[in-house]
Amino acid sequence: MYTPAFIVCFCIVSTFAGVVHLPTYEDEEYILVPISRVRRQTTGGVDSNGRASISHTGTIVDNNRHHLIGSASASKQFRPNGPLTVGGTLDYTHKPSGSTLGVGASNTRGFGTDVSATGRYNFYNKGGTSVFAEGNYGRHFGGPGGTGRPNYYGGVGVSHRCSA
Repeated sequence: MYTPAFIVCFCIVSTFAGVVHLPTYEDEEYILVPISRVRRQTTGGVDSNGRASISHTGTIVDNNRHHLIGSASASKQFRPNGPLTVGGTLDYTHKPSGSTLGVGASNTRGFGTDVSATGRYNFYNKGGTSVFAEGNYGRHFGGPGGTGRPNYYGGVGVSHRCSA
């Protein structure tokens, strides 16, 4: 009985840390450090209501012009027994302009799939002033209620930050 519990605890603990090799002159050392320091992060746990969840986020591209982050997650209700939900997202930022694009989807077994997309394009971005167009789209597919109507928005805007 204790062996499966130990294995589960070991797997959970190992997802929160990465191994880093620290060479020294006399001998070699290995230490565990938080994964967020190595540009990816896995979190998870079980809450008091019996819902277990795990998610993993990682940087795919990060340079002077582009930043792309991906994430995946899963959760399941165990008390009472509920469906499994899985999903993922991709978030992109064009660093020079500050323009962004994000897409995501999640599926709950027996209840359908939700998809979404958001974006913001900065036409002008200098001296604290930004002129942009933005929009989002979301829709639910399948499940007991069937496929829903799309929900979307689009607009243009101007923002300005005053320096003190």
